[in-house]
Amino acid sequence: MNQRHQYTIVVGVDGSPASKSALRWAAWHAEQLGGTLATLMAWEVPLTDLIAVGNRGRGGITEALLGSVSQHVVHHARCPVVVIRDYAR
Repeated sequence: MNQRHQYTIVVGVDGSPASKSALRWAAWHAEQLGGTLATLMAWEVPLTDLIAVGNRGRGGITEALLGSVSQHVVHHARCPVVVIRDYAR
């Protein structure tokens, strides 16, 4: 049986403006590639082609360019990671 691979993008959403921006970008990107989109609060996801996260979450350090969760994902993911900045701020 030969199954076609479905391109999958996982987005971490915590309700922060940056995560909402990441969700919008990932939805657009998935549509461009004919892929699927999954939204999660955890990162242990097998068979993921791309992870999109916001640059900062709800943490108290607003001066940081990259939040602790997005930094962890960038360093430990086994697939490409796109970090999306919330430009509305």
